[in-house]
Amino acid sequence: MRPTRERILLLVVLAAAIAVWWLALGELKQDLTVTVFDVGQGDCILVQAPGGMTMLVDGGGRPGQQGSGWDIGREVVVPGLIARRVKRIDVLVITHPDEDHIGGIPAVLEAVPVGMVLDPMLECHSDTYRRIEDLLDEKGIAHHRATEGQRLNLGRGIYADVLNPPEPRLKGTGSDSNNNSVVLRIVYDSLSVLLTGDIDRAGAMRMARLGDEIESTILKVPHHGSAEPAVREFVEAVNPQLAVVSVGGENPFGHPTAEALRELERVGAKIMRTDRDGAVTVRARPPEWSAWGWSQAARGGRVSGAVAAGAKERL
Repeated sequence: MRPTRERILLLVVLAAAIAVWWLALGELKQDLTVTVFDVGQGDCILVQAPGGMTMLVDGGGRPGQQGSGWDIGREVVVPGLIARRVKRIDVLVITHPDEDHIGGIPAVLEAVPVGMVLDPMLECHSDTYRRIEDLLDEKGIAHHRATEGQRLNLGRGIYADVLNPPEPRLKGTGSDSNNNSVVLRIVYDSLSVLLTGDIDRAGAMRMARLGDEIESTILKVPHHGSAEPAVREFVEAVNPQLAVVSVGGENPFGHPTAEALRELERVGAKIMRTDRDGAVTVRARPPEWSAWGWSQAARGGRVSGAVAAGAKERL
């Protein structure tokens, strides 16, 4: 049977639609996506690279979670991963072993295949950390000690440099666990993202001394917006366009502090907060980036920017 003119036209339209779909899919795969989950007064950050590699930095949590019957990993983090179609985590980073950063990790390890774990391996005897170690042994997951100078290859020329902790570890800082947090700088062409764990003043001053090496388009604000790392030298060295604060609403610590917000505003950074904006997603395709919050109140509150033309990485 000879095809009618209508059938030929339909086939042409379908072919064009498929071509557009494939082009759109290819374009989407060029985006680096970083999502700061809303885990209250804690940290959990998902990095999805264009080539398909995934990195999870911390898992949220709260002190006293063990035995309470409520698990932030099971209730928030794992559903968040499923919603973002994450079937495997290539690299799981533990910035430091405080409960508000590792509380959700056991549930993640039980639910999602993990390629390797990067961990500063600081002294910790909590039930949660012991459970993580048991799961890593049980599942045969590689467990590596994080230290400055390492580089994680995220594919397609994207990488994450480990800038902290140093060897030997910092001691006598008043908060050694926080100041030995893993600090990562993700680089995608001219755009960069700095993830800072809970570094306090000593860690922030050490980072500030690196100068241009920590300059970044997007900053995950250290230690939930505590005043301690809000030293002027650190903020000026990073000079972010966007600063994201992972923080719990009405927390008893007064985070983020007025001092931290003032220093960020002084360098012209746009500020987003998980306590007001919900989970914050940043999508970047250099030189441009955009960010938005997932809370009901924040919907429609997109912010965006672009790296200056001709900007080059100075690592």
